[in-house]
Amino acid sequence: MHAPVRPRPTILAAALVAALLVGPPLARAATVDVAVGGTGFSFSPQTVNIHVGDSVRFTNQGGFHNVAADNGSFRCAESCSGTGGDPSGSSWSFTIQYSQAGTFGHHCEVHGSPGSGMFGTVIVAAASQPGTLSFDHSASSVGEAGGAATITVDRQNGDSGAVTVHYATSNGTATAGQDYTAASGTLSWADGDGTAKTFQVPITNDTLHEPNETVHLTLSSPTGGATLGTSSATLTIIDNDTGGGGTAPSAPTGLTASASSTSEIQLHWTDTSSNETGFRVQMRALDGSAFADAGPLLPPGSTSTVIDSLDAGAGYGFRVRAENAAGSSAYSAEAQAATDTALPASCATDATTLCLSNRFRARVAWKTPDGSTGQGSAVPIASAPQSGLFYFFSATNIEMLLKVLNACSPALGNKYWTFYAATTNVQFALTVVDTQTGKTRVYFNPQGQAAPPVQDTNAFATCP
Repeated sequence: MHAPVRPRPTILAAALVAALLVGPPLARAATVDVAVGGTGFSFSPQTVNIHVGDSVRFTNQGGFHNVAADNGSFRCAESCSGTGGDPSGSSWSFTIQYSQAGTFGHHCEVHGSPGSGMFGTVIVAAASQPGTLSFDHSASSVGEAGGAATITVDRQNGDSGAVTVHYATSNGTATAGQDYTAASGTLSWADGDGTAKTFQVPITNDTLHEPNETVHLTLSSPTGGATLGTSSATLTIIDNDTGGGGTAPSAPTGLTASASSTSEIQLHWTDTSSNETGFRVQMRALDGSAFADAGPLLPPGSTSTVIDSLDAGAGYGFRVRAENAAGSSAYSAEAQAATDTALPASCATDATTLCLSNRFRARVAWKTPDGSTGQGSAVPIASAPQSGLFYFFSATNIEMLLKVLNACSPALGNKYWTFYAATTNVQFALTVVDTQTGKTRVYFNPQGQAAPPVQDTNAFATCP
């Protein structure tokens, strides 16, 4: 049985869609494809990031669907007018251009609602700007026998118009003409060019035993409307003569991760070496993604950092290592955390959502080896309100038993516990949200691994 179809948009809704769709096209406007339905009840990708002037093309991959704006500004399937906006099982496709910055939600009227079930989000950033010019790393190093250090400058947050920036070196504890050759010049980017540019600082390899020495690097005088980001950096020359820094540092230990907002996660670790020239932090989304650098190299002696600009209510894994010119330590053990979730209006069970103890919202996203994705179907247990079930492919094939237990007593640690057992080896991410605080936990199982049982007795320190 299909859910009832919502009424068509009013004249006011038509005006809203005009505000979204009408506007002068911008140079290099892009079109992002979003698959509707197919093997599951989802929009893929669920979240789209574009700029003002870009478009989104929705294409039905199979199933009885449409797409409707959460704010009522459009309602489309075979078209965006008349009965053409009703859900349809045909292979329909339509394109919408966004001319305003903001966050715009959409959903299928049959299988979802705003923020629930089959829904998605388009995040529209302001039109492209000339950009920000920054050193890739605020701290870097090179061995004395390295010949030259390659320094990278990034253009970020826009690539509109031709821009330039001046670079120069100056003495820190190293001396130009003795330890390195002074370098200066101009780096240039063409309109639409967002690639990184580099320059080199030649290094002198002497036979003197001396401490590691530093060179100051600066960026100045940007043109074309570009602004400066990280405009100062330090290059450390690692001495290679007797007694000088020829051993790689030891690995950091005790890495922890914890959410500090809906977009930030705080990391802490213990520095176990005394000869590092920096720390490299890497991160990955808990969706099967690979690790990648989370930012520039951190200065020596660092024991914490904040990773920002993250998605709300999303899970991430982190690792950190120490580096110097002689090599890198092993990475620390991975630490995982999820950003907080913006507080929902309520906690309510629906086709893909469990609401446990009338407080904890649970959803599961799954992915099979052939790339098919979907949301787990929720099966509440009326007689056990702290527990619930999920199935992925068939109501006769239960995949997961989940419970969130009230352990709000000093003897039990004064927390809510999350326990689950899953009888599957497909990839999944289980997201549990405390809807009273926004605190979120994400549990990830990789593709092809038999899911181990989880007993997380530190899940939510949000009592009562």
